[in-house]
Amino acid sequence: MYALNKIAFNQDVFFILLTLSFLLIALLKRTYWKHARLLFKGVFAQRYANQYLREENAFTERVNLITFLLMAINFTLVISKLLSFVDWGSISVTLIFVMLFFLMKIIILQFLGFVFKTKDLSKLTIFFSFLFDRTLGFVLFPLVIMLYFFSFEISSAVIVISFICFLLLLSFKLFWLWKIGTNSFGLSRFYIFLYLCTLEIFPLLLLAKGVVY
Repeated sequence: MYALNKIAFNQDVFFILLTLSFLLIALLKRTYWKHARLLFKGVFAQRYANQYLREENAFTERVNLITFLLMAINFTLVISKLLSFVDWGSISVTLIFVMLFFLMKIIILQFLGFVFKTKDLSKLTIFFSFLFDRTLGFVLFPLVIMLYFFSFEISSAVIVISFICFLLLLSFKLFWLWKIGTNSFGLSRFYIFLYLCTLEIFPLLLLAKGVVY
C-alpha cells in the first residue's frame, strides 16, 4: 500500500509541474502570442529579434517572465528524468537550482556591463542567450509530456529527440552570439570565445558530468 501511495504521490509532482507549464503556454497563446511568436521567430532571423527589442514594453516583459518560468519548469522536468528524481524534495531543489543558475547568469552579465560600461551590450547578450533557452523550453513541452505520461515506454527516443533539439538551438545560439559580437560590436574573438566557454558551454559540461556519473 505504501509503495502504491508513493508512486501516486510522485506522479502528482510531475502532473502539477506539467499543468503549470501548460497554463503558461495557454496564457502565451491567449494573450501574448503576437509578441511570443515574434520572440520565437527571432531564433531564425535577427530582424524578428530586433523588432521584438524595438517593441519593448509591458507586454514583452510579461512574455519574458512567462517564457522564463516555462523554461525553468521544462528544464527541471528533463533533468529530473535524466537523474531519476521522483520525490518532491529533489525536484524542488532542482527547480530552484535551475532558476538560480539563470538568475546568476543575468546578474553576472549585468555586472560585467556595469564594470566595463557596456550596458547595451550586456542587455543584448542576455536577450540573445536566453532567446534560445526560452525557445527550447517551449519546444520541450510536448516532449516532456511524452516523457512522463506516454502509454508505453519511449523515454530513450524522447531523450534523443530532446538532445537533438538542444544541440540545434545551442548551435544557433553560439552562432548568433559570435556573429553579433564580432560584426555588430567588433569584440575580440578571444573574449567572445572566453564568454562562450565560461557561461554557455562549461555549465553544460558540468550537467553532463552529473548525469553520466
